[in-house]
Amino acid sequence: MNNLFKAVLALISLVASLISTSASASVITFDDAYSSSIVGQQTAQSIAVGGLTFTGFGTFPPGVWSGSPNSNGTNDLIFAGSSTDYLAITKTGGGTFDLNSIDLTISWYDNNATEMVDVNGSPISISQGMQTFSLYLTGVTQVNISGVSSGTGYWALDNVNFSDGSTVPEPGSMALVGLGLVAFVTTRRRQFR
Repeated sequence: MNNLFKAVLALISLVASLISTSASASVITFDDAYSSSIVGQQTAQSIAVGGLTFTGFGTFPPGVWSGSPNSNGTNDLIFAGSSTDYLAITKTGGGTFDLNSIDLTISWYDNNATEMVDVNGSPISISQGMQTFSLYLTGVTQVNISGVSSGTGYWALDNVNFSDGSTVPEPGSMALVGLGLVAFVTTRRRQFR
């Protein structure tokens, strides 16, 4: 009976760990083929890349740039920053997502050492040079980033780390749990014959 208890406990632990596994994270670097094809353009109000859509609300639409000032030397997304302009990040096609972290910097036409941006109501101090900010925004449908506090200049973002916000296990994991249950029941039947 002691072995049966241990086996049941191990199976419950396995099922719980598989069910609580969240979706894997993705990182948008803007270095994909689509982003590279629109480098230098600021004509689209929305840019959909890597599972997220970046929509600008303000005077200037967002744009993908290669090696913008203070960036990490790769493609990044820039946006003009007055306090009334903002960039909305949504999941392409709708739904919830988790925004884990994002890199931000002051970019074009801004000589200030630091600026403030607002991410979903929380002020973040950014400087000249990409910095990673852990956000841990879970189950959101939209994240708004509003412009720099001086009201002039651009800010840039890169390395957008997100997951789809789902805690549903993958079908392969559930198949493994099912096989484990079948093996467990078969073993128990043999012991009671």
